[in-house]
Amino acid sequence: MLGTKDGVDEQFMGIIDDLVVMAENDSELAEGLRWIDAQSQKYGVTFYEMAMMILRKHMAERRAKDWLKNKLSQ
Repeated sequence: MLGTKDGVDEQFMGIIDDLVVMAENDSELAEGLRWIDAQSQKYGVTFYEMAMMILRKHMAERRAKDWLKNKLSQ
């Protein structure tokens, strides 16, 4: 997984920077990045830290859904 237990690493920051560049041609992506920026300011963390928190939460929710789906199908 990108990042460290306590924060972000250079590789993760590079990926996020690439997303920022791609957002120049993608209004939906740009809107999402603006939302992340607003949330980072609201919670007093860096843009990169907020992106990592959102990614981790998304991954945890996806794993939980997969686990539940697996349990229900057994």
